[in-house]
Amino acid sequence: MASDGSAVASSRRVGIGIAGGLAVLLAAGGAVALAGDDGRRVFPRASYDPLRGSAAAEEWVAHGDHAAVVRVTRETAGEPDPEEDYIPRRVTATVTRVVWSRPGAPRLPEEITLRVNGWYTTLWGGREEATREGAPRLEPGHTYLVGLVGLGEGVELIGDDAALPYDAGTFGRGEFEGRGVGPDAYRRAVRGLPRDAVAKFAVSETYRPRTLPDVRRLLEHTSPRNVYRQAALNGLGTDVNVDRRPDEHADEGVGDLPGRIRRTVSTLDPGTGYFLSVACSGRDKKITVGLTVNGETVTRRLPCAQGGTGGELMAVERPHGEVTYEISSTGSGVGAVAWNISPAPVRPGRDGPGPDGAF
Repeated sequence: MASDGSAVASSRRVGIGIAGGLAVLLAAGGAVALAGDDGRRVFPRASYDPLRGSAAAEEWVAHGDHAAVVRVTRETAGEPDPEEDYIPRRVTATVTRVVWSRPGAPRLPEEITLRVNGWYTTLWGGREEATREGAPRLEPGHTYLVGLVGLGEGVELIGDDAALPYDAGTFGRGEFEGRGVGPDAYRRAVRGLPRDAVAKFAVSETYRPRTLPDVRRLLEHTSPRNVYRQAALNGLGTDVNVDRRPDEHADEGVGDLPGRIRRTVSTLDPGTGYFLSVACSGRDKKITVGLTVNGETVTRRLPCAQGGTGGELMAVERPHGEVTYEISSTGSGVGAVAWNISPAPVRPGRDGPGPDGAF
């Protein structure tokens, strides 16, 4: 039986051995982290709050400038975020084929750089791949069909859902959620996407596999108008008079751009103040609104954006007789505009909004 002294010495040797092994493990882990990844952090689809929809064909056409086949050639890590232990990532890709382009879209360069999901650092100095359920990460050595939108001098993905694996010229084969996948597994993985999703179309079971010309025809025959209309409607306020109840509109509607929309309303209470609320979504940057109340016309240029704008308000103060307004596009871009007329909130001592629309 060992003495107390030898037992202590033995425990010290074991402790030194563990410490030495841990140091080697950390060093090796650091080397592995530099060379590759040691796991994944997969975020569920329910946690995804996209800036814009990117799965459906009408969303590719509404928001995108190009659909293209790209092969990722390299990736670059950015500066880590010290608060979240997140390392951003960019990939460089070669454009091998442009499948579809929006009329008037700027030419797509032969090589592009995209912001994509990066890594999270681990407690032991390694990395976990950041990826989202149901979407590729875009990794070097793999090929994808992607939907792209212009961003200043560069481009970006329309959204996480605007990327399909396309290794060996086959939809659904390649990298997906940071792992290799085949068409059958990919088909099962995208079942939860909208019925008209590009991914579901590309891998749908038909008498022959879908091809790039099939996707091109799909996009060419898809209209973005429903996306623009819904975005414009979503931009309108629902409680302009701030009484905590849905507004009752004296007039409301949605119309397509380019074009000119003229409305006349004759049922307004002359003792009540109103607001004309206008929201726009589409390819043009501005729309023009002319509002005529009591024989006086006010004209304003209001913003328009692909993802929609918040409702812009124009005061309709104590109308006597008909109120007329005309909404027109300033360019030829496709879009939609939505409008309504609602009672304005009443400031104590006033019967309606002031001339500048203030309460």
